Amino acid sequence: MKSPPSLALLAALALTGCVSTQDEPFSLDDGDALAPAAHGYLCVSYDARGRRIDAGRRGRLVALRRDKRTQYAFVDDANASVEPLTLHQAKGQVYVVAAAHSDGPGEDLFVAEFRNGARDVRLYEDADPSEARAQALARERGASFAHSRFSDDLSGPVEAQRAFMIELASDLRGWRMSTDCRALP
Repeated sequence: MKSPPSLALLAALALTGCVSTQDEPFSLDDGDALAPAAHGYLCVSYDARGRRIDAGRRGRLVALRRDKRTQYAFVDDANASVEPLTLHQAKGQVYVVAAAHSDGPGEDLFVAEFRNGARDVRLYEDADPSEARAQALARERGASFAHSRFSDDLSGPVEAQRAFMIELASDLRGWRMSTDCRALP
């Protein structure tokens, strides 16, 4: 879950440390629905010491509805790229964000907290001391978790991967905020 700093809402997801799978523990055909900020977000990224590392970038979270299914796309206003994803509630306002791998099977999983009716979004990455907790939790759930510099790898039965990620995301004490996004007026 470690990575270079994120620069905008899309870049934040692309570069914030993630948990990578070769399976699809979270369905990309449906997910939980939220109402994103109508005019997008201004995002600021922070390093591991909590220091601001960029001046703020704009991005939008666009809801895509089809056949009663909800997907989202993060649109980075700086480069007009789009990344489709789904949201899966872990606990309260905390969600697992699932994005399909663009180059093959599997997903990248992120942790996001949607506050104030989704007007504020915080993206998280794990703090170094939480690696042992994550590995122990994965074993308890029947999954396998391997830490690496830019993403962590998750494998095992799909239901075990899902249970592990929901429980890991449910307790933000092992995470640090990497990006803080506020709704644009």
